[in-house]
Amino acid sequence: MKIKALIILLFFIASSSFVAQKNDEKNRKVGFLVGTLVPINYFGVGGLEVSGNNSSISINNKLGYNFGMLLKTDYSKKISLETGIIFCQRNFKLIGASSNQASILRDTSSFGYINYSSPIKGIIYVQLSKDLFMRNSIGFNIDYYASAVASKGVNSRIHHHSERARWINGSLSGELGIEKRSSKIGIFYLGAAVNIPISSIAVTRLRFYYDDQLYDSYGPEELRGNFFGIKLKYYLPVDMESEKRED
Repeated sequence: MKIKALIILLFFIASSSFVAQKNDEKNRKVGFLVGTLVPINYFGVGGLEVSGNNSSISINNKLGYNFGMLLKTDYSKKISLETGIIFCQRNFKLIGASSNQASILRDTSSFGYINYSSPIKGIIYVQLSKDLFMRNSIGFNIDYYASAVASKGVNSRIHHHSERARWINGSLSGELGIEKRSSKIGIFYLGAAVNIPISSIAVTRLRFYYDDQLYDSYGPEELRGNFFGIKLKYYLPVDMESEKRED
């Protein structure tokens, strides 16, 4: 019921945004996003480790990235609403080891997990100078996940398979950064972001092979997918958008 209520609220906000954009196109700004997903040990972003009697495998976050197109509607100098479509790739590294034989067996592997996100964010600004603003935002994303992924280790001892927990999910996100405005060249934004999915993004199963037939099996393990990111955004100046529409 909570997820349904959030989805209804999301569509209500999106509809309101569309009406506002139709009424006043000058308040609408088209933008672009590029960002990195930074591996840290805060906000639930830390690694996951599984172990048995003779082996262990850890799943750690690697540097990921996202990019996309944005549509921002300004209701005033201090309040905006932002939507868009974002491509996101989380990257993970697997490290495994075993000591059930005379020598320690080791292996490493990696995989990427892709999703597409449709964010709805409310933005509040604090003016620092004539053209410089501190920007705070919080919002909700509808996330669409791609198909399952599988990988093998460098030494073929780690076998990994992750399938999406569900094809559509929701996530909460918050941002804090600085925005520089210019009527001639556009708007630049640099800030930090935290993204927390409502539920797990994938179900992961792992095996560590000692030889062709003997192995330890782990899972299913739930992959949470929380991430901390650094984002750079650029919004086209209104004059440039007007010229494109006239052409």
